[in-house]
Amino acid sequence: MSIEEPSHPAERDPLLLRVSHADRDRMVEILRDAAADGRLDIDELEERVERALTARTFADLAPLTEDLPVAAPAPPAVPAPASTAGEVERWQVHGERLLREGAWTVPRVVELDVHGGSARLDYTLARLPEGGQSTLRVSTHGGSVRLTVPPGIAVDLSGISTYGGRVRDNASRHAVPGAAVTHVITVTGSTHGGSVRVEASGAK
Repeated sequence: MSIEEPSHPAERDPLLLRVSHADRDRMVEILRDAAADGRLDIDELEERVERALTARTFADLAPLTEDLPVAAPAPPAVPAPASTAGEVERWQVHGERLLREGAWTVPRVVELDVHGGSARLDYTLARLPEGGQSTLRVSTHGGSVRLTVPPGIAVDLSGISTYGGRVRDNASRHAVPGAAVTHVITVTGSTHGGSVRVEASGAK
């Protein structure tokens, strides 16, 4: 089994963000106050105001107050890139058996490639991702995939394309009418031989 995690996107430097008219006007106000306090002479004020009015980024504004006891307008906070570590995992099964049971952590998206062998994912005690949904992308070539789900977890198999394989949802027969569904596992992908089967926890 192999697991790959996508790399994080590069973080942006807030100083390279573009300034607005309001940011430029605020900078000019700061410079004029500094001149009124006697910290800048007329020539320095004019030169810095010119630079402030033509600034494009916060990095252009920052040097204008380096020798003054007041900071230049600060860039807005830039949210950190959303972490994708653990969000998408790729599992490969070639002739062996893959088993996930007990209190295992369910990734938001699993890409499962089965060539012979089998994969069993038991969600009975699993730690599910937030948001009420997760995705399982399967590709079977002569192997089998079995999902075991407790009450409250529904499995949507409508996204699977079948080419000579079998797809069965036996868990739906044990579902209690009107029972609340707290999590949906969406299964997509294709079967080329092999099978995908859903069973209810405790079913014989």
